[in-house]
Amino acid sequence: MNRFSKITATVVLIASVPAFVLAQSHERVNPDDVKAHGEAKAEDLAQRREEIKEMSDATIAQLRNDPAAAKLLGVSYGQAVFDTTKGGFIVTGAGGTGVATRKGGRDPVYMHMGEGGVGLGAGGEKYKLVLIFENEGVYKQFVDGQFKAGVSAQAQAGREGGSATGKFENGVAVYRLNEKGLIAQADVTGVKFWPSDKLNPGAG
Repeated sequence: MNRFSKITATVVLIASVPAFVLAQSHERVNPDDVKAHGEAKAEDLAQRREEIKEMSDATIAQLRNDPAAAKLLGVSYGQAVFDTTKGGFIVTGAGGTGVATRKGGRDPVYMHMGEGGVGLGAGGEKYKLVLIFENEGVYKQFVDGQFKAGVSAQAQAGREGGSATGKFENGVAVYRLNEKGLIAQADVTGVKFWPSDKLNPGAG
């Protein structure tokens, strides 16, 4: 190989190296940049948690307009509220992100839900899903991700200004609030719930 061929081969070889490899060979990662990125991510997660908590508080306040639901909330151990309108966690059909709290909004645990073939939101309807827990045992199973969603509350057509008949089934009562504010009981058989690795501080 003559001198010209060697030079050409060298140029081609260098050109074939990805730009990010060359950059990494000459630049070192700045620890301050890494720290700033981590702080920005933490701020984003904190803001997301605040948004979810505000959504939960507003939904519970709306649900209290239904006398039957208000009565169950009054004697409950805790509740969980999920939103499918923003930041939905899509699995096979629909999903959402929310928060479970003990009575009074204490000890929030951020959760995801995934719906597998159950028509909670027919036709792509967006809604809020509220689970009201009768006792500590079923609440703890829920936030630990061990909840068996075999709850079979008879789904009823709620109407604005009317009462959706409410009662606990296996320690849980479930309500769905649609975009128009209509309240109905719902069946969550086949829906999975699990704690969020990203949103819960110290998790994962």
